Amino acid sequence: MMQPEPAKNFIFSEKIDSDYLFSLYADDYPYIEEVYSITLSHFNDDLESIRLAWSSGDLEDLKRATHKIKPAMGFAGLTAIQEQCRQFEDLCQKAGSTALLSETYHQLITTLAESKELISSEYERLKAYNLNTLCP
Repeated sequence: MMQPEPAKNFIFSEKIDSDYLFSLYADDYPYIEEVYSITLSHFNDDLESIRLAWSSGDLEDLKRATHKIKPAMGFAGLTAIQEQCRQFEDLCQKAGSTALLSETYHQLITTLAESKELISSEYERLKAYNLNTLCP
């Protein structure tokens, strides 16, 4: 009896929109690994920019900082988080003060922190996968 071949495709976390990732990168896993690496290298600074804008109460800076991190979420396959960032940007545009955004802001910050952990985990898994696939 023949053994089934192991899956040749990397299986992303269910929290990641893998269809969207494949639409961007096909199955270029080394490139996806590179995108994740770049995203992680900027993540802390981008998140800190959002926190600083919040603490200063500057809605325009808050909108700008959120706008900056938004595409990274899409590039990492976190399309729902990308949309959450877009919605928060819209709220910043419409709000008269940060006080009106408190609950939404805290949800976004929590979600972004969780996203970093997910991207980091997937990055490590991708590195191992690429190492095993490219250098058997």
